[in-house]
Formats: sequence, C-alpha cells, structure tokens
Amino acid sequence: MQHGPSGARSAESSGFVFHFQLASNGARRACSLTIQAESANEATRIFRENWSTIESMARDGVSAGTVSSTPVCLEMS
Repeated sequence: MQHGPSGARSAESSGFVFHFQLASNGARRACSLTIQAESANEATRIFRENWSTIESMARDGVSAGTVSSTPVCLEMS
C-alpha cells in the first residue's frame, strides 16, 4: 500500500486528483480522490491529514463490494 499520493494533478481550477493503491487479500486496487482546494499544497495537506479516514472508507467500500468505477463524492468539514 502506498501511504502518500503519487502527486496532485489539477482536475479543474480548484480540484486536485490524488491516485493511490490499496492492497487487499493479495490484490491491488487503484483508487483516486478529488480534493477541492485553492492550491496543490493545500490539497496535499488535506489528503495527508485525512489519510486514515480516506483509507478506511476506501477499504470498507472495497470489502463490501460497493466501490466500482463510479465516482464517489465525499465531503469533509
């Protein structure tokens, strides 16, 4: 499992996409997350500060079979 993002790429003027992988039962699952932020540095900070929650939600979705190629929107306040 990678613990950090492979890099933030701008999805639009205020959104940054982070790509990461989860390992589960010997298989890897590619994941991506879009974070709305003013800058890549702010998006990276948000990603790192919330990594445990992001990882937990992604693992729960993978194990429950509810995560597919359909985008999932998460809001954190």
